[in-house]
Amino acid sequence: MPAATTLAAVPGQRGEAREIVVGVDADRARADAHAAWDELLDTLVDFHVRVDLTETPRTTAERLAREALVEDAGAVTGVRLLGRAEERARYARDPLTGEELYPALRSVRGALAARADRRTRLLAALLPPSVLLRWRNTLTDRSTRLVTTTGQVRQRLLRWNPRRLLAGRPAR
Repeated sequence: MPAATTLAAVPGQRGEAREIVVGVDADRARADAHAAWDELLDTLVDFHVRVDLTETPRTTAERLAREALVEDAGAVTGVRLLGRAEERARYARDPLTGEELYPALRSVRGALAARADRRTRLLAALLPPSVLLRWRNTLTDRSTRLVTTTGQVRQRLLRWNPRRLLAGRPAR
């Protein structure tokens, strides 16, 4: 869906309604590009395609076009569009607007599913590895936070240890 603000619909020359577009909602276009890119990365995890978080979006898109999506021209075009949209959303003043990102994402997802084996497709649909990874990371973060907080509380309580407090007093 293009990220543009519609002012009004006015009748055209032949009676059909025309929309007057007054401006582009850059924040919405940027958010749409980030969401589509995040979904693409999750899809890559789901279909066991290597994800390198140090690559730029353009580099990732070109690598996918070269390695994973060679057979499907629509998917190659789609992944390049997604890479360009994410790159513009991250680094440019004005994000890419007016492009349909979700149909491009669907075509890439379809091409990855077509090349995957049955088990991978089934797991990607029913129990996606990207969701399991997110759950695992959340559980790890929360358990780390719990251990850290417990250690801090223990240190505070040890400060009030009676043996330590009474150690400096002279004996009677």
